[in-house]
Amino acid sequence: MTDIESLRRLTEAVEAAGADIAPTYLEYVQLSFAIATDCGEAGRDFFHRLCRVSPKYQREHAERVFSNALHTQRGEVHLGTAFHLAEATGVSICIEEMPKHPTGTKGTAGTARKFPPHTGAYNKVGNDNISEEREGEEELLPGSEPQHQLPTFPKNDWPEFLQRIIKAGSSPIQHDIMLLGALTALGACMSRHVRCLYGGKYHHPSLQCFVVAPSASGKGILSYIRLLVEPIHDEIRKEVTIQMKAYKKEKAEYDAMGKERTKKEAPQMPPNRMFLISGNNTGTGILQNIMDSDGTGLICEAEADTLSTAIGSDHGHWSDTLRKAFD
Repeated sequence: MTDIESLRRLTEAVEAAGADIAPTYLEYVQLSFAIATDCGEAGRDFFHRLCRVSPKYQREHAERVFSNALHTQRGEVHLGTAFHLAEATGVSICIEEMPKHPTGTKGTAGTARKFPPHTGAYNKVGNDNISEEREGEEELLPGSEPQHQLPTFPKNDWPEFLQRIIKAGSSPIQHDIMLLGALTALGACMSRHVRCLYGGKYHHPSLQCFVVAPSASGKGILSYIRLLVEPIHDEIRKEVTIQMKAYKKEKAEYDAMGKERTKKEAPQMPPNRMFLISGNNTGTGILQNIMDSDGTGLICEAEADTLSTAIGSDHGHWSDTLRKAFD
């Protein structure tokens, strides 16, 4: 099956389910690169059809995003990423229809994308008939219970906003996951404003949360933490868009000045600021994202493989950056 045929079947399945598979800007860009890499210009119409479901869809903006992906893609994101995004929203696609491309970074083996082994543990159909509360629920598989139960946090009198987040979980373990995730996201939001003196150095609340658990054990609820910081990310991206428009206007005026340009300083391109930083990144890319964002940001990935593959790739090796984040 060709990439275009796989993309066509994916598009039809997404349209039938009415699912928004790229609700955030980060997933929106990943989708454009995934299609541009493996389908080229032929995938443009399918990209529009996949994005059209979103209430944020704007055709002109989608055109620019896809054109940019066509010119700047480096073969690091493949069509499997689009299938992963669809799967994450509950769109059912047969394994035979999956394209043989990696979902991660450059250097990953080109094997067919497989569904996780717990997909049969519970039925997850189209988004129309599932409430947000039901979306976060998972049923345990037989034998997935730990041999020795780890202790959970006591029911302390947490601040009200934390209590509201914690209550999104349906078990003590999920309550702990939501608490740890919320504190991690909160630390990223406050890192430029809060610090403490320890060991003769100031440290910032750059926390790291890594949840390890068997399949279908309820850890997937951690992905909801991303919703807490998306408004911050979206607001920053809006500001960047406005600044880029102003820059392009000033640059055009500067270029039209001819010899008079020597008397005036050239306009500077604004930094590409963001709050949600992709874990599917290179060492240089992650540092550039952090510098552009004044040292503030959050990496929020649902799968550990995304980070481990990126860090272990030829252009990765930025694990030391994570360890230095407190400084």
